[in-house]
Amino acid sequence: MRFDLTILGCSGAVPAYRRYPTMQLLNVQEQLFMIDCGEGAQMRFSDFSVKWGKLSHVFISHHHGDHVLGLPGLLSSMGLNHRTAPLTIFGPPKVGDFLKQVCAFSERLSFPVHFEVVDPDRNALVYESKHLKVYSLPLRHSVPAAGYLFQEKERPRSMRGELIEKYQIPYQAIPGIKNGEDFVSSDHGVVPNEALTIAPPKARSFAFCSDTAYQPSLTDYIYGVDLLYHEATFLQKHEAQAKETGHSTAKEAALTAQKANVGTLLLGHYSTRYPVLDRILQEAISIFPNTILGSDGLVVPLMAH
Repeated sequence: MRFDLTILGCSGAVPAYRRYPTMQLLNVQEQLFMIDCGEGAQMRFSDFSVKWGKLSHVFISHHHGDHVLGLPGLLSSMGLNHRTAPLTIFGPPKVGDFLKQVCAFSERLSFPVHFEVVDPDRNALVYESKHLKVYSLPLRHSVPAAGYLFQEKERPRSMRGELIEKYQIPYQAIPGIKNGEDFVSSDHGVVPNEALTIAPPKARSFAFCSDTAYQPSLTDYIYGVDLLYHEATFLQKHEAQAKETGHSTAKEAALTAQKANVGTLLLGHYSTRYPVLDRILQEAISIFPNTILGSDGLVVPLMAH
């Protein structure tokens, strides 16, 4: 049951040091969900051998260029490759305004593009499928911005196959048992569900929080997630600039991870003033040890356990 994240770009507003602007891909059972779409997105798909035919939904945090300017090239390349499957793009209202202009100037789109408005001030369910729920997260940036929480749905329990014959369980009773029901047998009485089934692996979760200033209230929405991506644009010594621009420091990202009791913290959206990221990592690790640096091409698997 695949559930992993690929970093296509980890830079802040300006690409530098072989770091592209923000863009990520979440693979959930071979369905691709893109989060933000910085410049050069179609090139990153090629660089990392990603088949964009599997991309069905794009989630955009806000309308700043380093998070949306990859859309024109990506949509155009998809059209030139004769895509026919629809693509749904989520984002705050101004992202929709930008997308209208992109589609108006894209003469060769061979597929429908749908836009779903996300209210950046609300924590709300914005997408649901058989395997996944996606919630918006209110962020605090210089413009309206939304983060996203990707929550895997709980899977059914697994039957102990050898007990089906032992208790003569009819086929039509199995779905209910997988969903937690006990089984009532004329010979054995009530057989507890726990004796008949095996619990599924824990549902996995990923939270995307960029761009945002430090806001302790965010922990209420992301508490206990397996993987938290949180921007770390600046070091703490540049805290004043972080506040002025609506961004976070590595220390603040780590404090968020610590207070939210997350499994792993993934950093990104680095300022170009830091060609080397060692100090960013060390600042975060000093508060939250289970921290990793995001880098272009990095794949982070979320293991079921």
